Amino acid sequence: MKLKQFAPLLVLLALTACATPLTPEQQAKADRMAALSKKIDDNYVPVSYVSISCSGHTDVPVTGYSVRDLISTQEYGSGGCGGTVAAGYPLPKQWRPGMKVKVSWKLDAQPWRETTTNIMRYDKVGTLFVHVFNDNQVRVVVSNTYPGGAGHPIPRESKTPPPEEQ
Repeated sequence: MKLKQFAPLLVLLALTACATPLTPEQQAKADRMAALSKKIDDNYVPVSYVSISCSGHTDVPVTGYSVRDLISTQEYGSGGCGGTVAAGYPLPKQWRPGMKVKVSWKLDAQPWRETTTNIMRYDKVGTLFVHVFNDNQVRVVVSNTYPGGAGHPIPRESKTPPPEEQ
């Protein structure tokens, strides 16, 4: 009867007796994997894949634009301003300071231009809008409302960009 009570313990002891300790190389590898796993967990940022759009506030038409994610360096873009591209841009679900993108744009009959800019503060995930202004000014905002609609951070008729946030 007592043997039945101790049988699981005996099996466990028998199995653990067969286990060998890790070699220093195996332990070092296990430690590196644990550190990498922790780093990934600590830096994981949930994202939503959003569309991108462009709004031109320039004297001449914007005939091309693209947005480059600075983490993956993948480029998302389209032809001229005015439409929306279901680009699948990986936008963090929560805004945090220092979020930047590289924007390239082309004005009619002019060479391509490029700059790095901040993504302005947002509370809800929505479409990523690139606003191109005269004097090589660009602002990137996230909104669920198109330019000209109530609640969009930059009015459609604006010719001056808002101050760039950090």
